[in-house]
Amino acid sequence: MKLLVVSVFVFLATPALKAQKLQGEEMFRNYFSSHLDSLDPIEGIWNVASVQEYYRYDTLYDIVKYPKGATVAVMKKDGRYESYNLNGEPYDVQFSGTDVKGVYLYRNFFRETNEYSKAQAVISKSGVMEYTYEFPDDFLRTRFGDSYEEGTRVVNQLKWSRLFPENTR
Repeated sequence: MKLLVVSVFVFLATPALKAQKLQGEEMFRNYFSSHLDSLDPIEGIWNVASVQEYYRYDTLYDIVKYPKGATVAVMKKDGRYESYNLNGEPYDVQFSGTDVKGVYLYRNFFRETNEYSKAQAVISKSGVMEYTYEFPDDFLRTRFGDSYEEGTRVVNQLKWSRLFPENTR
């Protein structure tokens, strides 16, 4: 009887734990560890590396590498996969599943200009996701300010590497 009461409490408390805001890497790790058998392949803690290519029209003029750009947690929420900085704040990247296992659609939200990047497919394999998008023109105009030149394009190539839990699928 005592085991049944504890089991019912844990079952009822699980949604409440997910609803509370997770803050800190340890809280995210504990959440993922306690839900290992129900996680989708995209859920977990990821390192996000980026390579940005700068173009003036079609001429490449600079490449900037960010090998350790961010550490991000991805969790399922309302049928989508939301991403968070490890302090629990939204990371402004959202994934949604497709009919193909391990393939996701993504979109980046740019707060400065209230717009989204173009959606592309994301393939997750061996604990690695890679995708590419162009920053929207209005975002670049805002970010560069007076130094923005017409015809400027910035292509962002991202590589997400799973840190936790280790790829078990």
